[in-house]
Amino acid sequence: MPIENEQQFEAWKRLKPGTSYAVKALGSVLEDAEESPDALLDAYLFAKRSLAQSMQALLLAQFPESCPEFNQVRARIQDEMTTSYADRIPSQHLKVPYGSRTHELLFTILFQSLGRPVDGARLRIATSDNVETERRTRELRELGLDIVASEADGSQHYTLASLELDRARIRELVAKAIRKAKGITGAEKATLITQLS
Repeated sequence: MPIENEQQFEAWKRLKPGTSYAVKALGSVLEDAEESPDALLDAYLFAKRSLAQSMQALLLAQFPESCPEFNQVRARIQDEMTTSYADRIPSQHLKVPYGSRTHELLFTILFQSLGRPVDGARLRIATSDNVETERRTRELRELGLDIVASEADGSQHYTLASLELDRARIRELVAKAIRKAKGITGAEKATLITQLS
């Protein structure tokens, strides 16, 4: 895949020597039969952090800084919310969630492989091995995106099957926003949610 983001590619080049050192240091500790378990674990954690940062930069260098398709999908969701509910639901409950940079990165990776499975481990590279990666991916599905989870060779994979939106999910997004709203009573929330039908 060609380099799309020069800034990330430069970051990768800066991080690469440190990562190489960390991996060699881990290899050295692994080869030393006398090394203590604590020394081995420390070397592993050092290499893991270094690898997470440099591999993230290398992966992100392959994608553009922003993804217009992500913004287009979010605009379609916003239009659907407004068209379907603006006549009976206050506008503060009709805002599209999950628009963080992490959500955009994950969408971008899935979009670039549209119709093909992406290893969950590759998605975690984009977030520097953040444990919340799968949760952020599920949140993209909550937006109504056609993301299919599957398992292959013991690994979780995700496929963005199409850019079609599941409109039932949009209703659920609005209901969730109402349930989480501050400043209105439980009874008021229940009344608003009944108006989504």
